[in-house]
Amino acid sequence: MPQINRYPITIDGETVSIGTASELAVALDVLQGQFDRVTLEQLGPHLAEIIGQASGFMTVLRSLSVDDRIYLIQALGADLVGVIQNAGHLRDLLAVIAEQQVEAALLSTLGPDGLRRLIMTGAELAEVLEWVYGDEDALMLELLGEATVRRLCRHACDLSAILKNIDFALQASLLEQLGWDFITGLVKDGYDLAALLRALPPEHSARLLHHYSAGQLVELIGNADEWTYLYQRLEPAEAELMLALLK
Repeated sequence: MPQINRYPITIDGETVSIGTASELAVALDVLQGQFDRVTLEQLGPHLAEIIGQASGFMTVLRSLSVDDRIYLIQALGADLVGVIQNAGHLRDLLAVIAEQQVEAALLSTLGPDGLRRLIMTGAELAEVLEWVYGDEDALMLELLGEATVRRLCRHACDLSAILKNIDFALQASLLEQLGWDFITGLVKDGYDLAALLRALPPEHSARLLHHYSAGQLVELIGNADEWTYLYQRLEPAEAELMLALLK
């Protein structure tokens, strides 16, 4: 077993040593919020070492108030990405955090570089966005940047999953940023077209379909199986427009 380094904290004249996330959580629970900030301040440069990984981070967060959660996140600073480790852990943390201000602090502290280190695929971005609330999904996409979102959207299903986890206003903004040439370039067959149409509200579905001629749709959909798969997933307005375009 590796040796655990322990660091002292002194509260009301009593000193104890903390070396793990579990020990820190126990100390915070015993203090019942009265000296949480003082405890974190005393451990300052050693917090990342004590917390270790995402599970320890989650354990400590559960013992803190909203303000102290934000303080801990900001105190970890550049070490935060190493604590979280990957997109799955980021998703799990966001699922536990219910306060938007804490989510905002987490995303802002990770920053563009940290988020790009954690999120490696479009599917991972979609899973993380599912647990981001309010305006923080816009913050996440802004921090990642348009170029990174383009890189992550290698297939239509990637973009579809992302679109399903953001609101209509942000959908419209993202579609305009990416551009319809990029979006239609992801559509290789009827299955891809179905995936995007299922993720879009009717007005955006219509804009997507109007980028295709009847001949292009026939070539794209390809065969009866794809056509059946696609048609069964169309909203009535989409089906009507599709049939009109096919004449």
